[in-house]
Amino acid sequence: MPSTKKILASSLMACALLAATACSAEQDMPQDVTHKIAVQGTATPSASEKAEEPAEMTTAQVATTAGAVMAAELGFPASAKIQGKDLESLATPPTDTLKDIVVLPAQCSAPIEDLNWSPVQLGTEAARTDFTNENQSITGSVEVAKLGDQAAKLAAHNKNVATILDECETVKLNGLDYRETLKFSDPGVPEADSALYYSRDGQYAQDSLVLIKSTDQYAVMVSFMSATSLQDATFNKVATSIMDTVLAQLP
Repeated sequence: MPSTKKILASSLMACALLAATACSAEQDMPQDVTHKIAVQGTATPSASEKAEEPAEMTTAQVATTAGAVMAAELGFPASAKIQGKDLESLATPPTDTLKDIVVLPAQCSAPIEDLNWSPVQLGTEAARTDFTNENQSITGSVEVAKLGDQAAKLAAHNKNVATILDECETVKLNGLDYRETLKFSDPGVPEADSALYYSRDGQYAQDSLVLIKSTDQYAVMVSFMSATSLQDATFNKVATSIMDTVLAQLP
């Protein structure tokens, strides 16, 4: 995996999208930061994470916990709460994500870059839990954040997703040392306010699915990443079931 400088987006399909890291002069292929599992190799919270957990959970934490329980019932039993500095890091939007990258068609540059957005970036009460199914090499996450006065940012992201589906079905990314193609489609999840399925080829080939839906007070994002195809109606039902369970906990 690349290391320290985030370069591009996605979620959604995060996952969402493509942010990469590079600490050398060599251009690395963008990697999904927003929508990938945030704590690599951890299935359960560490002792320090447990120590940081407050005695009384916030509404966002209760909702993400409920989502993780549903995920476990549906075949994703290993989970980790993202807390402390890890959560703070996700709350900071990546910058210069398309530096030295040529996006074709050019008009898709801004909406593609916005795939690095996720609810925790609203800067309000937020929580996230990641989960895995090691047998299928699938990682997922559920993220909840209070809207506060930031509802316009959520609306702008959903608009960008719609633009991708309308105008950016196939996008080519040309970096200094790599080429890759992103293919986007509507996964057909009418229950979501925003739904995006995408695949990417190249050295770090992956498929992603990202669903976003909001209540009057909170935004919810459920996302999955996999080295194999997620384009299946049955899998859409898994993601929707997790999303519905989270929404049931929110005002």
